[in-house]
Amino acid sequence: MKEFFKKDLTLKIFSILFAVFLWFAINPVKTNYYTVPLTIINEESLRAKGLVLNSKAFPEKYVTISVRDRVDVLDRIKDTDFEVTLDLKNVNSVNDKVVPIDSPVYLGRENISETNMELKPKSVTLDLGKIEENPFIVQVETSGKLPADYEIISKTATPDTVSIQALDSVLGTVGSVKAYVDVTGLNKTLEVKKEVKVYDKKGIEIPELGKKISVDIKIEVGKRVPVIPIISGNPDKDYIEGSYSVKPDNVLITGDHTLLQKVNEIKTAPVSLDNMTKSFTAPIILQLPEGIRLVDSTREVNVSVEIIPLSERTIDVPVSSISIEGRKTEDALLNYEIVSPVTVKLKGRIEDVNSVSVQQLTAAIDVDGLDEGTHTVPLKITLPGNVTQVGDTQVQLKITKGTE
Repeated sequence: MKEFFKKDLTLKIFSILFAVFLWFAINPVKTNYYTVPLTIINEESLRAKGLVLNSKAFPEKYVTISVRDRVDVLDRIKDTDFEVTLDLKNVNSVNDKVVPIDSPVYLGRENISETNMELKPKSVTLDLGKIEENPFIVQVETSGKLPADYEIISKTATPDTVSIQALDSVLGTVGSVKAYVDVTGLNKTLEVKKEVKVYDKKGIEIPELGKKISVDIKIEVGKRVPVIPIISGNPDKDYIEGSYSVKPDNVLITGDHTLLQKVNEIKTAPVSLDNMTKSFTAPIILQLPEGIRLVDSTREVNVSVEIIPLSERTIDVPVSSISIEGRKTEDALLNYEIVSPVTVKLKGRIEDVNSVSVQQLTAAIDVDGLDEGTHTVPLKITLPGNVTQVGDTQVQLKITKGTE
């Protein structure tokens, strides 16, 4: 009897072992590989630490998970049953380049032991950059043509500097920040908001840095007009006013644009020449219209006036060139003889009096009402406009009666 049970036990054990062998023969343990996308989390923590990923296109965009288990279990597992994350919260500097990948999380229904899962790769090498913020002065650039005589007085940006955040390697290439304004036809103050443009040191625009950075631009214009000296009075009788000049000979003015359009010159206060005998330079105040002000200059200008001494010259007038007016037409026997010499004293600028010739003179005497005898009569003479006669010239005239 014992031998019978003993034989039965042996058979049972054999049957169990055979069943186990048959089970593993039919449903063996194998290793399957699953490709899972790598999910990055806490990337915003980098920016809070002044860091940024230069590129997310690192080789480890996908990871591989190997799972060792029975075939029937493996057959029920899919790639999407796994989640693998790369947590950036522990990255504190650009030197923290190698970051471990978190252990894979299985989201499916199978009971898989973590010891049966293996992740490759286990870490990622990041390309990190440091974010910095630097201030840059805003340069205001204008284009277009202003109206005649108008000039730009000032062009300002508010704020006059802007802060740009970018990788330190990018900030190092920034050469200038500019705002552009068209001033074609501008004759009054302009205020406008403009988006800036950022350029590298070679003058090439970096569009991504200038986006959404705006400044308020103010452009003031003025008008350049001549300074007109006002001269009053006359020099001493033996002198004449020459040329005059003013320094500066023009000024830049500003004010309400409607007033500015009407002002085409600025006059000085009167400069008196009364009794002057020599050239002089005097400081004179400008007379500004109400509502108009000067730009970058004082109200005082220097007016220089040339005072020229007059020159005298005596010239002989041929008696043959002197016309006799007022002859008695009813007495044809009367003879009129002008006694030589006849001289005229001229006065004026030396170059003017020296240039006068006898041919330019028109001389005449009036004998109306004169009878026979010797008479002294005034000479009437017409001179060039820039020359005067000194005193009166008297002519000796003999009137005789001839025989029939």
